[in-house]
Amino acid sequence: MRLTIFLQLTLLSIVAMGCNNNSQYSEKINSEVLKQLLINRSNGLGLDFFILPDSHEFDKIPQDSSNPISKVKVKLGRYLFFDPSISFNPKCTAAARTFSCASCHFADAGFQAGIRQAIAGGGRGHGFLRMKHPLCDTSEVDVQLLRTPSIVNCAYQKVQLWSGKLGCCGPNSGSDSLWLKGSFLELNGLKMEGVETQARVALEAHGFRMSPELISNTEYGTLFDSAFKGVRSDLIYRRFSMAKAIAAYERTVLCNEAPFQKWLRGDTNAINGHQRFGAYLFFSKAKCYTCHTGPALNSMSFHALGFEDMKGVNIISKIDIPSDVILGRAGFTKNENDKFKFKVPQLYNLKNIEFLGHGGNFCSIEEIVRYKNTAVSQNPNVSEKYLSPDFKPLYLNNMEIKAIVDFIENALYDSNLKRYEPDHVPSGFCFPNADLVSRTQLNCK
Repeated sequence: MRLTIFLQLTLLSIVAMGCNNNSQYSEKINSEVLKQLLINRSNGLGLDFFILPDSHEFDKIPQDSSNPISKVKVKLGRYLFFDPSISFNPKCTAAARTFSCASCHFADAGFQAGIRQAIAGGGRGHGFLRMKHPLCDTSEVDVQLLRTPSIVNCAYQKVQLWSGKLGCCGPNSGSDSLWLKGSFLELNGLKMEGVETQARVALEAHGFRMSPELISNTEYGTLFDSAFKGVRSDLIYRRFSMAKAIAAYERTVLCNEAPFQKWLRGDTNAINGHQRFGAYLFFSKAKCYTCHTGPALNSMSFHALGFEDMKGVNIISKIDIPSDVILGRAGFTKNENDKFKFKVPQLYNLKNIEFLGHGGNFCSIEEIVRYKNTAVSQNPNVSEKYLSPDFKPLYLNNMEIKAIVDFIENALYDSNLKRYEPDHVPSGFCFPNADLVSRTQLNCK
């Protein structure tokens, strides 16, 4: 009896302590204090510097000048992104017309793969349950050797991939001599930004294309004709146009309903005191803002943080591993000073993602924050001379770490990404996957 009373009193004291701590955060870091800090970090642009536009505000969304966003182009791109019917030519023929872009980028995983090693062609099953197709040889399986980045907020990226090797502009301006003929880098010569270039590369690398039947027998024909008026009829349905449509759609996939975005727009109750405290630390003591800034909390910079590469008994490797998989930015630039540097990712919708970092070696945001707090490299190949000068101990205490994690996981979490999925695809296929296992999992008729 006495023990029961003691436990009840202890529990009440813990709850009270939690309430008092939250109240303390609210009093110490109120909305006005955080707003002023953000204004100071905004490069003179005020809170607007951090606000993501609404997805229909095309004039406010960063875009490639050669690929203006339009409503019909976004609609077409959304269909193409989710439709397995265009996956005609994977290396494993058993997987033909069963997968789509959304096989590796789906809403429930924040438009990431949801598993450590993404599987496009040669896989079966949906989302977190996707695995190698038993009828596909390991050599035929289309896997990624770096964790598949999310497409959310990709409009704020000038170049794509962890090494930033795709895209003509921004950090890649003047790198024309590195765009080797006969390689996918040659497609940088199309002079498009990273989102468009990556879409074009992905269509070819993963075996996607349109067919005359889809153009003639579905609404695809009308959508292409409307989205690309003036384009020659013999070019309009090819990968160049497909890529532009997909990129236009991807640029509209914005986490603008996250609590932090609502707070920035004036809803002071959208985030709680603990999350405000975490945001304050993010933009001050923890110095996260030095790399993660702007509307997507990202940047077009590259840093060596000693993260481990993707490896292990369950990882499917390849005979020819691209140099940027291990060397990061240096695999593209061939610059010794770029060794082991990888692009700064955006930070929205990372809650419940179990594989983080370019090698997928971190299981949670908290694990990464604690790693950066201690600043001890986990990769023996990344010696001190290569580590970023910003990679040094932060001296955050446990309470501060928890607050930063709360801010990133919850205040930056848009719970309604399903709004970016179509309700059907023109082919009538089960989507985003059409293999037998996926159809069962997705309850497709």
